[in-house]
Amino acid sequence: MFQSPVFKVFDFLLGIPIIHDIMFGVYRKQIVEKSEKMGLPWTEFMQEQWDQLPELRSIADDITDPNLKIPDYYYAPIHAYRDGNLCWESAMEEDLWSKLMIAPLYNNALDGDVQMRQQWLSITDRAIKTDPVLATDLGCGTGLSMYMLDSKWPSIEKVTGVDLSTFKLAVCEEKKSFMPASKGGKYSIRHEAAEHTTIASDSQDLVSLCLVAHESPRWVSLNIFREAFRILKPGGSFTMLDLDKENLENLLENPFVAAIYKRTEPYMSEFLSLDPKVDLASVGFEVSMIDNASKSHRVFVATKPE
Repeated sequence: MFQSPVFKVFDFLLGIPIIHDIMFGVYRKQIVEKSEKMGLPWTEFMQEQWDQLPELRSIADDITDPNLKIPDYYYAPIHAYRDGNLCWESAMEEDLWSKLMIAPLYNNALDGDVQMRQQWLSITDRAIKTDPVLATDLGCGTGLSMYMLDSKWPSIEKVTGVDLSTFKLAVCEEKKSFMPASKGGKYSIRHEAAEHTTIASDSQDLVSLCLVAHESPRWVSLNIFREAFRILKPGGSFTMLDLDKENLENLLENPFVAAIYKRTEPYMSEFLSLDPKVDLASVGFEVSMIDNASKSHRVFVATKPE
């Protein structure tokens, strides 16, 4: 799919900076217009976010680990942002993109992304052995999935969110100001790599990973699997939601779509080489559930043997 002559032509053209900027500029304008027509107030939401920038910067400064070296792979231009996940635009727009991209899977319902994540967590609930008390969300981003964990499992007392982007962590932390203290107090965040955390070994009941693997090199995903295994208690569960590879491969048969994906998801080819069922087993997990949260999203649940 990434080797056809037509793909190579599109890929070459999108690699020319002026063409890239024009095409993605037009695309962004169309996306904003589409969202507004769907009832998603993109412009208003973003203005509110920019108005909060001083507060967000202060939060980011407070949570930044000055000794943490951002790994080279994390500088990739994910989603066509020049600075990838390391910019305010990416952090501020994450929730908007989530709603816009998943809505078509649910008859354009603006809560489609919530429905999809709820389905993921319901699948997970069927597979896990005990109600979790301590949980970690690796690559938590702005908290879209993380903040749903205690709603699904009221037994949860503490959730730790881990991410390399202080921009996203700031947006994530700021959301707690709109939560009751009884909920917000359960959550804490750390400026760390998902594949290398300071969380104690054998300490967590549940570890989640949502839509991270397709934005990561294969070796990073494998190390995340190893890290999840390390921090889970024996009998604890790992749950992963990501793109359905079969559906994705069908989409990428279109050479223009494939060229766009290469520019917006630079690690897509590595994701396609990932086999979660095999790779999770290779680090010691017992895969207990594989299912679909939507026609485009696959769920893997695995257990650390007791």
